[in-house]
Formats: sequence, structure tokens, C-alpha cells
Amino acid sequence: MKTQPVNTSLMEINPIQDYSDRPSCLKAIYRQLFKENRNFDFFHNSTLDSLFLAGELTTRDMICELLCSEMYRDYILGVNSNYHFISLCFERVLGRPPEQQEKYQWSSFLATEGLRAFAEQLTGSDEYIAAFGDNIVPSRRSLKLFSSDQNLPALPKEQSIQRYGGEGNINQYRPHYYGSILRWENGQPPRLVRQIFSVIAVAFAIEVIRIFLIVAIAAFKTGSF
Repeated sequence: MKTQPVNTSLMEINPIQDYSDRPSCLKAIYRQLFKENRNFDFFHNSTLDSLFLAGELTTRDMICELLCSEMYRDYILGVNSNYHFISLCFERVLGRPPEQQEKYQWSSFLATEGLRAFAEQLTGSDEYIAAFGDNIVPSRRSLKLFSSDQNLPALPKEQSIQRYGGEGNINQYRPHYYGSILRWENGQPPRLVRQIFSVIAVAFAIEVIRIFLIVAIAAFKTGSF
């Protein structure tokens, strides 16, 4: 499985920090892979962290293992469509958005071969190795992406919140999450719910009119008017 030659503008890699010491490098890896979240400690895998800090895993190995970890599966893949997940992985692992054809090809590969095979192919691709090798933390290479070197989400805050408003994003913050657990698109309830509310509103209005007419007729008959 190979990535395609890209038509997008790519920037020369120029890391703004020195990740030569492994603790700093480890933090940078988690920031790169879990951009939209701020509680990075929640996602840490103690076993993988220990292996990396001991020098038994390269940066590329660590990224591959995190991509196919239970955390990434449940909290990133689990709350996105396959196409969306492919886009996120390309942005965070290759530093660029995928071409449309790549979305289809890699989504199909993910569905048929599984998450581990996907992670191994992506981090083992010629493009990844040429750009980052074994020890460089991936960073933004495309001018089409927002800055990913300043601990910010790859998307504006509003879009990031909308994208990651699923159960996985909610569960990670319990019991401190106070937002709505309803997964409404564009802030609107589902169409069926809106229709039910409309029927209830009409029925309520009719009932109010009926009661008003009953009272008015009764008052007219008794000469109260």
C-alpha cells in the first residue's frame, strides 16, 4: 500500500523544538496524534511509554503502536467515519491532507485489513520514511493545514468540537463533562424529533383554542359578555 504523489504545496520540515531527549519527544508524539484533546495524560499507554523511554521503540515505532492502540481505536476511529479517520491520520502522521483517491483506497484497506495493518503501512510508507525517518516527530508539511506546531488542533476550535462531539470524546472527560450528550448535527435535533415537536406544538395550539372557544361559548350563553 503506497501513498500517492501529492499536488499540494509541501513545506520543508523545520522542527521548532529539540526532541533529542525522549521525555520531550514522547510529549510531542501525544500532542501530534491527539491534537483535539487537552487531557493528554488520559491517553498515555504506560507500557508503550516505558518501552519508548528505554529506547526500545523508535519514534516511528511509537507512532505506529499508538495508531493501532485501543485508545486510538475507541476515541479517534470510533467517533469518526473511515474517510474522516483517514484524513486525520494523513494530517497527523504524514503532515498533509490526503488526496481524494487516497481516501477511498486507504479507507478500503483499513476496512479489509484492520487497524494494525493500516498503521504499519502508513508509518512504513516511503513518504513517511523520507519525510521523518525513524526519529523525527511528524509535523505539518502542507500549507493547506492549520499550524500543528503550536499545540493547537488541526482545525479551528468550532469545527474540532463539532467533529469530536461523539461518545468517545464525551467519555474521556467524565465525570467533569457538562455538555450535551445528544449528538445533534449543526446544533439541530434530528428531523424526526423536530417533526414530533411540531406536531405537539400544533396539538397544543389547537387544544388552547378549543378551551378558549368552550369558555367563550359558555360565557355567551350565561350572558357574561
